[in-house]
Amino acid sequence: MSSMHATHIFQILNHYTPREALDPGFGVLDNSANVRPDWYEYWPIRNFLQTEPLDEEAYYGFLSPKFEAKTNLTAAMVNDFIQASDPATDVFLFSPSIHNGSYFLNVFEHGESDHPGLVQVSKRLFERMGRPVDMDRLVTDSRTMVYSNYFIAKPRFWRAWLAINEQMFVIAESPEDALGKELRTPAPYRGRLDVPMKIFIMERIATFILVTDSSFRARARDPFVAQRRVYKLPMAIVCDALKIAYSTTGRGQYKDVFLMIQNLRKFLNMQVRLGGRLGWPPVRPTLRALQAYWRR
Repeated sequence: MSSMHATHIFQILNHYTPREALDPGFGVLDNSANVRPDWYEYWPIRNFLQTEPLDEEAYYGFLSPKFEAKTNLTAAMVNDFIQASDPATDVFLFSPSIHNGSYFLNVFEHGESDHPGLVQVSKRLFERMGRPVDMDRLVTDSRTMVYSNYFIAKPRFWRAWLAINEQMFVIAESPEDALGKELRTPAPYRGRLDVPMKIFIMERIATFILVTDSSFRARARDPFVAQRRVYKLPMAIVCDALKIAYSTTGRGQYKDVFLMIQNLRKFLNMQVRLGGRLGWPPVRPTLRALQAYWRR
């Protein structure tokens, strides 16, 4: 891509996706040999960052083949967003539809709900690294939340990301390490038990860096865009706003109300969903307005 800001954005070609299914506007990072399937996307990203020279002012990204299906964004749209942004931005976030994570105080708490044991393993991992974290006080919101490695960043951020993941890599690769064994142990995922815990933690490292290191400037491209289950968005947006308010002001009332909505989310979502189906004003118009963002 030729642009004011140099960009080197790739889609990862895995062993089951045909090359023609990728967006031709992105480069291709070939992982079709699938040498280390237990490390999923981390393996090709790791190899690239360790072997390729990087332009310190350029932006790099490594996206899954499902990127457009999940975001409704093409390579051209991604590039346009980057070009229209402040060059001082270190990281661009493209995680779509983060409503499920918004209902939790942080991405690790959300991970615990899907992959039991993730919080405790993460805490022990960060303690081992000399980066202890109080998971009960850590707050992540739409300004910092990253899913599926859908972020594009300058080398300074990628180095910070790689440094943490490499420490985890060493531990996970140590057969006699008890923590390494826990990182290698499969965690529940969509009714299956075939993805090791280390992958779910790795996917949260970008968020961890952004929320713990204020030197990085991030810009998110509308994280509340969704194609399906739009009825979940209103309460998710409220929860996100409350977390931002709490993080910004430190006032406990915002957290108290967030926790209340968190506990009532299934009931409130059911009311919104029912209101949309029955055409209750202003529910249906609001849902239609939120749904329209997917097509913009």
